[in-house]
Amino acid sequence: MADLILTNGDSAADLLRLAGRAGTILPWRDVLHEGPIVGGTLEASSAKRVAYLAQRFGIDAGDIAAEFSERDATMRAHAYFDRIELWFEHDLYDQLQVVQILSFLADERRHQDVTLVQADDFLGAQRADTILRFAERGRSIVAADLDVARDTWSALAASTPEQVAARAATIDRGRLPYLTAAMNRFLQELPAPGNGLTRTEQAILTGIAAGTTSPMRLFPEVIRQEEAAFMGDWSFFRILDDLASCDVPLVSGLATAPTEDRFEEAELELTMAGEDALAGEDDHIAMNGIDRWWAGTHLQGRAIWRYDRGAAKLVAPDSV
Repeated sequence: MADLILTNGDSAADLLRLAGRAGTILPWRDVLHEGPIVGGTLEASSAKRVAYLAQRFGIDAGDIAAEFSERDATMRAHAYFDRIELWFEHDLYDQLQVVQILSFLADERRHQDVTLVQADDFLGAQRADTILRFAERGRSIVAADLDVARDTWSALAASTPEQVAARAATIDRGRLPYLTAAMNRFLQELPAPGNGLTRTEQAILTGIAAGTTSPMRLFPEVIRQEEAAFMGDWSFFRILDDLASCDVPLVSGLATAPTEDRFEEAELELTMAGEDALAGEDDHIAMNGIDRWWAGTHLQGRAIWRYDRGAAKLVAPDSV
């Protein structure tokens, strides 16, 4: 019997192999909380993602394209596998991957011999002798699960965040119990009204203001504030880059040379603009504008969608 096991990254894949899981183990390796999400085929999504990831992280586009092509070809060959198992966590990074995979399977395989294992702890932090304990939580995917995933993926690919906000309030938690919290957390990565900062940007500026000036110490400090940590250091450092390299920088002390060791050497400070934004006396978006994708929403210019984290509601561009 041939099994296909899908999981969130190389650490989990290696642990599952060490634990004795047989079959093809495929890490999904995509930070879907960053950059564009589009509808259509898996291949169309990959093409859009390749261009973004190469530019954002300075990775060779050919290497990413080859990896995604191999991954997508394996998914297209799903009929070869008698069973498919999904091993994922509770955080935003994983939940977006679950939704993408199940949305694909909804059109290609339906729920035939598909099992979902969801952990409320980080798979990569397990050991080979502990990771299989989560298998007890595995359950067979049914049609209703696929409907939730397909509708959520469609909402993510929409050109405004309205459908995501609406879906987050109505997702059947009995089907995908961690998805509502993940979608709500994703909405918090939209700029806020008032100061134009996302939740992560706000945490970064707050940490620097409190005296954490080393990026290497700031990253774990910010991550510890998450209910379910989802962001890797590459994503975090790119956000720090954005805050330091915009027209009116909010952060100083970070060298502009494109080398990763500059994060080890930097001593960060808030600029006056950063202090004003943190105090709510100025607006990061009004000062600097924005050109960034949030799922299918292209945040561009100064009149953009925002999210009021206190009131837990979207704010339309014409309302600011």
